[in-house]
Amino acid sequence: MAGLPQVSSRVENSFTHLSHYRKTYGDKTPILMYHHIGRSPKDSKFPSLWVPSLLFERQLGEFWSVEWPSISLGEFVAASCSVCKGVILSFDDGYQSVFTRGLPLLTKFRMRAILFVVVNYIGKYNEWDRALGEPPQKLMGKEEIRDWIAAGHEIGSHSLSHPHLPKLSFDEARREIEDSKKILEDIFSFPVRHFSYPYGEWTAQCAEIAEKAGYESACQIGEGVNFPGENPFCLKRLTARRPKRNLRTLLQMLLPYRHTA
Repeated sequence: MAGLPQVSSRVENSFTHLSHYRKTYGDKTPILMYHHIGRSPKDSKFPSLWVPSLLFERQLGEFWSVEWPSISLGEFVAASCSVCKGVILSFDDGYQSVFTRGLPLLTKFRMRAILFVVVNYIGKYNEWDRALGEPPQKLMGKEEIRDWIAAGHEIGSHSLSHPHLPKLSFDEARREIEDSKKILEDIFSFPVRHFSYPYGEWTAQCAEIAEKAGYESACQIGEGVNFPGENPFCLKRLTARRPKRNLRTLLQMLLPYRHTA
């Protein structure tokens, strides 16, 4: 299609370093998805969901070093997904590690982000992962979320209880999507305009519910980036994670940030 930026045919579904990303996508705006910030526990079933603080600092530093700003989902959607040379930072579930380790680094590099909150588990633990053998991890409480907002960041909904939405009835899915928005707005007096599908699972019916509930967008987990004209209720995100452990990636971590534009 004429006018669209050229993207390599080698699609990547994760993000580790900006230089690696640009070889595939150029200056196209990514939506990055994070969960935990810090070292993964030895007994974690999902270590790939943990981004070490040092790596997170480096990822932010790379964007900062090339003057690649963070933008909001609202700005991205308003521009019909055509904003270039920017990054959208998103955090699913609302883990306390994002507040204690991630927020200071976001402040350091003057980056904005959105936190997708599981309403029924504010201040509690990730019970939806317990059946899978994942150790419990603390989630942000109300005051921490208020401090997150006061620091200039957004919140969105990640449902009431983190269910597999496609497995629910229409009414159950509607409650998870619609009621979570209302409750968050009542608690925090902050407009909740964006939704993140738990597990990245969605259907056309889920997208329709989200649109009718008054959201501006909804994020899934999909390979690649979003091009102009994309449906804002099935936005793709790249999972931010550690690179493969080898000598080359170790050296990349130790080298200073470089301007590659």
